[in-house]
Amino acid sequence: MESNLPLDGSVEKLLSNTDSKNFMKTAEGFCLFGGYLNYDITLRLNSKFNIGKRINSQIRTSVGGMAANSASIAASLGSKAILFSSIGDDEIGRYLKLNLEKFGVNTSYLDLQKGLKSPHCIIQVESDGQRTIISEKINFNYSKIIQFISQNSNKIRIIYLDGYRFLDCDLLLEISKETGIPVIIDLDGYEGHDIDLEKLSYFNTIILNKYLLKQLTDNVSLEDNGHYFRCLSSNKVICTCGEDGVETLFNGHFTKIPAPKVDVVDTTGAGDTFAGAYLHGLEKDTPFLENVENAVKIASRSTSYDGSLGLLLENLVKFD
Repeated sequence: MESNLPLDGSVEKLLSNTDSKNFMKTAEGFCLFGGYLNYDITLRLNSKFNIGKRINSQIRTSVGGMAANSASIAASLGSKAILFSSIGDDEIGRYLKLNLEKFGVNTSYLDLQKGLKSPHCIIQVESDGQRTIISEKINFNYSKIIQFISQNSNKIRIIYLDGYRFLDCDLLLEISKETGIPVIIDLDGYEGHDIDLEKLSYFNTIILNKYLLKQLTDNVSLEDNGHYFRCLSSNKVICTCGEDGVETLFNGHFTKIPAPKVDVVDTTGAGDTFAGAYLHGLEKDTPFLENVENAVKIASRSTSYDGSLGLLLENLVKFD
């Protein structure tokens, strides 16, 4: 989707009022998050139910969406997280906005769309913590995030996008090249069976899970797929592997980092938790592997709680 700003196809014109040509990152800058924000409705199935009879389950509602969850984790850890997303200007939208602010997320730039209802996401959680997700699409508009960058490029440390934005983020990547602001993408949500590897090469870090890895390569091992990602040798590629931790490729080196063993309650949002913690560490210039290891610990711990932000709701954000 194209921005509504009068760009005339020129990134240089867009950034003409900034000091992007002499770009220097501030010591503490903003982390921008672009993508999904929705209203999660989670149904937890009881391990003892009979087919054909009423299913005994618990139902809970919460803030959801990849970008929103990741921003909430980063903000809770101390990052200046700003969320850019599209929701309805309705009661649900106001509920989402208020709860994000409780986690420390800046919601001033949300696109509150008049006359539209906020998107919902239904999550069915099995007794072993695995889940099935059905979500509504959002009408994402790049205008606000592009305008913010044009006015604050020297104050921005990192830009995060969720996988749903991969196909329409070309202009943002052009701005990234011009300003030097790194862009991170979590490809969860990308539904294609192949992907533009040249386009991926413009991202600082690519995060994906083993299901998408298999979808793209017919193999769930990042190590065995080194040849597939050979054009991304200077990029950081991270594959999240659930209870098995993560695998990374960086500068041609493969590393496997195990996850701590925990009693799994709900895996919803564990990948988002990892992404948010990873971005926080990246913003703080934490060395790559140390940062990944810290993020794995936080993501693993999050699966012991209910819902994508259960860890935060329990006020257990003292990770450092």
